[in-house]
Amino acid sequence: MNKSKLLLVVVLSMLVGGCGQMDSSLEEEAEKTPAEMDPADVPQIDAFQNEYSRELMVSTEPVAEGFYLMRSKIDAFTIWFPEEAVFMDNASGVDGDHYEKISFAYESEEENRGYLIDFQYNYSGYAERPDWLLDNLRNRWSYEEEWKEIDDENGRIYYGYTIEDFKGHQNHVFMGYKVSSQEAPQGIEFLYISSCVDEEAESCQMDFEEEEEYVLQWMKSIQFSGTRSNGDETDGE
Repeated sequence: MNKSKLLLVVVLSMLVGGCGQMDSSLEEEAEKTPAEMDPADVPQIDAFQNEYSRELMVSTEPVAEGFYLMRSKIDAFTIWFPEEAVFMDNASGVDGDHYEKISFAYESEEENRGYLIDFQYNYSGYAERPDWLLDNLRNRWSYEEEWKEIDDENGRIYYGYTIEDFKGHQNHVFMGYKVSSQEAPQGIEFLYISSCVDEEAESCQMDFEEEEEYVLQWMKSIQFSGTRSNGDETDGE
């Protein structure tokens, strides 16, 4: 092989090797989770800027308009996180691999609307007797109507609606429970409370149908994963 051909082989080898390293670097960058990324490089909303909740975010790409996908800390379920909301880490937490609570809140003076929502995941225990939990919600909120029921591919949703007068404020309360369609007993209790920020303002108009649609969109977004953080299966144990 003459010198010119040898030089060409060396150059080509360097280019191929460099491209391979570049591809590898790009793949590593693409595989980074939001928790591993610089806060400046993720969406500038609370879910990604809050250190606790950033660990739970699955991707920086929206899963639907206005929502990002969040995975529970014990890997038991995923849920959509609304981009406008604040993650309440002081009201969220876990107990072993069988219980988890996450809370979001939102308040806008411009929209004259605010809400607080809690989701509580249970494996076994209450999850085996959803009627107990629903009775508890009924008693807590003096709910006298029949529970509405909706089935989706991930389970069955029971929910109800009431209005609560609290310290001169009128709260619109949606409550209920989603039971997993998997064999193992697991489910999520939810409580959504919305109200006007300023009830005396003319803009204080809560639309029941819009609020109901908003809550159900959340509940339908919940997908039970079939595993918990310790790697055990939750389906068919």
